Amino acid sequence: MPPRVRAVVRQVVWAVLTLVVLSVVTFFSVNAGRSPDDLATQALGKQASPQARTDYIRTYHLDDPAVLRYERWLSDFATGDLGFSYINQRPVEPDIMPRLWRTLTLAVASLIFAVPVALLVGLYTARRWGTRRETGIGFVVIALNAMPEFVVGISLLVVLASTLHLLPPDSSALAFSGGDHVKAYVLPILTLVLVTSPYMARVTRAAARETLAAPYTRAAIFRGLTRRRILWDYAMRNAAVPIVNAIAINLVYLIGGVIVVENVFSFPGIGQALIQAIAHGDAITVQAIALLLGGIFILISLAADFLVIYLNPRLRVTVKT
Repeated sequence: MPPRVRAVVRQVVWAVLTLVVLSVVTFFSVNAGRSPDDLATQALGKQASPQARTDYIRTYHLDDPAVLRYERWLSDFATGDLGFSYINQRPVEPDIMPRLWRTLTLAVASLIFAVPVALLVGLYTARRWGTRRETGIGFVVIALNAMPEFVVGISLLVVLASTLHLLPPDSSALAFSGGDHVKAYVLPILTLVLVTSPYMARVTRAAARETLAAPYTRAAIFRGLTRRRILWDYAMRNAAVPIVNAIAINLVYLIGGVIVVENVFSFPGIGQALIQAIAHGDAITVQAIALLLGGIFILISLAADFLVIYLNPRLRVTVKT
């Protein structure tokens, strides 16, 4: 088996094992210390009769051993069945899949805007290292990088929605009809761009500065190559590995960070659904969302590792696990 194929297989195996471990941790942490009677009471209410709770436990097999329930849940999940919510009395999939697509749309759109901004800022400051402009931009980048999502989101909410009335303060499901469909995404996307761009810009600046000062770049300058070719064919190509890793980290961060942003703007995504499920004690929905998000994180990490292998020949065999 070729080394690169062996490395890919190893990464896939580790990804599957990680997903299994995540499912175990998720299931038993959500269900730890909760008796079948507690689950039935939470679903039916405290006013339910003992017979009603008993029938409920028997109907949904809540009195089965935890290991058996875990195996049944994981087997159903692997076949595309995300489970049946005992709280809402309906399947989980119709409730969370539309929200998941909105969240992924929000994250991908934010990354599409954040990456060019970060690359331009990083390259601009790398080429002007030590100047007043670089110092000023660096200060702004560090300040934004230190701010939590909810601080940036609330600040934008106050300025753009409450003060200037340019955008709707509420991105709830009502905003997904008519002409307000796009406006519902603007504030969440702007918030995520502002909180993710600084890290990528700092990584780009450091990587570009290192490659611009490298001997091969200086040799290209002495050969009389154009500035554009030196910048993109020599400097940026060799700086691509840390930048790709930074983008992958930020994409993972975006998927997790939207949980906060969605609740700030009442955006009907998977993050808002997760908070609501936790508040209502909907264990099945929490498990489904946690495993879906975990699977997305793992896929992003795999894609980043494979891309790094492709970009850097020295990493074709040795892959980070």
